[in-house]
Amino acid sequence: MTSTRPLIVVLLTLLSTPAIAQMPMRPPPFAGGVPGLAQMQSIILQRHQARTLLYREAIEELKKNPAAADVKECPAGEPVADEVCIRTQKKVASPPQAQETHPAQLIITAKSEPEKKTASSHEEVKMPSTVNLPSVAAKISQPPPVLSRKVAVLFGNNAYPKPIPALETPIADVQAIGRVLQERFGYEVRVVKDAKKADMVGELNKIAAEISPDDSVLVFYAGHGYLMDDTKMGYWIPVDGSTKSPANWISNTDISKFLKNILAKQLIMISDSCFSGSLTREEKMSTSAGKVDRNKIMDKRSVLAMSSGGEEPVSDEGKEGHSIFAWSLINVIKASVASTPGVQIFQVVKGNVVKDYPQEPQYGAVLSAGHMEGGEYLFETSATR
Repeated sequence: MTSTRPLIVVLLTLLSTPAIAQMPMRPPPFAGGVPGLAQMQSIILQRHQARTLLYREAIEELKKNPAAADVKECPAGEPVADEVCIRTQKKVASPPQAQETHPAQLIITAKSEPEKKTASSHEEVKMPSTVNLPSVAAKISQPPPVLSRKVAVLFGNNAYPKPIPALETPIADVQAIGRVLQERFGYEVRVVKDAKKADMVGELNKIAAEISPDDSVLVFYAGHGYLMDDTKMGYWIPVDGSTKSPANWISNTDISKFLKNILAKQLIMISDSCFSGSLTREEKMSTSAGKVDRNKIMDKRSVLAMSSGGEEPVSDEGKEGHSIFAWSLINVIKASVASTPGVQIFQVVKGNVVKDYPQEPQYGAVLSAGHMEGGEYLFETSATR
């Protein structure tokens, strides 16, 4: 078999020239279908090398100063105008009285500017022929816990400045996922398109300030990311992120802090991004051998993370205008029934993804954000609330 090293050397040499460095790096979709495993591994290696070269100046700064991307805590726990900082949350001594259920609404925003979007304006995504998702059988020995609100915040980043390559699917992905969450599951949905670091920090602080322990929260990110080879620290790269400095990157450490500040008992973070699996390493989750007791789950703090890949670049190619991971997630949650544990959603999504691309989605508990043993995230249709 021909060595791939000469091709990599040529690629890196070309990318280092000023003219080529300004060109989009995103390769075209595979015209002849998904390549074989050996060819895909070669492509993955080339892309990783190209991304490392692209971000080399920011990477060098992080090596010298690992805190270069850190978000500081807000003074006295309160953010000031236009300041990018993490609002610290005081723990609630006891759950507040159950609030009136908020009507589900779909809010689409571009850089924090609201614009209305009707549910009827989207095209239906084709359903898979067979999906087998067992639902949770709750023991009704007492009135089941009721969620006050279900809120989803989804960030979709397409418009990156050169030389960072623009992406094609994230905005379409978050809009489609948001519609399913709103229509089928009753979430209040907030979609933030082409989010800068300040947009993301501000939205996460806002959720932390308004959410109570009786709520369920889903945070979704689709966009560029990077994983440091030596420290294994992962980063989200907002649209104002730079290849020269990591100042506008968001580290997994800070993401964990934001999750810790969101006091909802039910909380999940889903990341469709390159090298997005590092947050799931804290504790891997597996499919339960027995039935899941909803009442017991609702008594615990559950903080879960699902990622589109482990420590490898994820596919930029997609299906029907969506990334491979998002396409599968959309179809699986549309087909879920009643009250379905996140780990079961994940198992089906992973099975679908690995058939099309050699990337492995990950699922795990975020212990650093307060996940309790025995906790799990439940995808519950509106009828089960």
